Amino acid sequence: MKRYLACMAVVGLLTACTDAQSLRGTVATGYYVGDISVDEVAACVSGSWSKKSAQMAVVPLFGGTSIQLRDGEGGPMFAMVDIVATGSTTTAKYYSKTGQRDWYAEQVMDCMHATSSID
Repeated sequence: MKRYLACMAVVGLLTACTDAQSLRGTVATGYYVGDISVDEVAACVSGSWSKKSAQMAVVPLFGGTSIQLRDGEGGPMFAMVDIVATGSTTTAKYYSKTGQRDWYAEQVMDCMHATSSID
């Protein structure tokens, strides 16, 4: 039974990585730059996004944090934001499935204190 649970955990982690890489392989829906710390932005975004019913995962990145959203437990990933320190600034790259859930992008923009996305 322990082996079965361990295998299921590994499969779940590999699926999450595949979904995230798939989204990162697309053009970012939003790209924001600000002078707020990674931790502040991540706390703000996760606090805002947690108000919705999507399953959220906070994943550490080298120099930052990725916050990922799924439709239900084990469902497909539909959005994520990678928040990374870049010198004296912080960047947030928001990715989503085409045309879905603009509310989430607006929350990232608000947390970055940005007025628009950089293309």
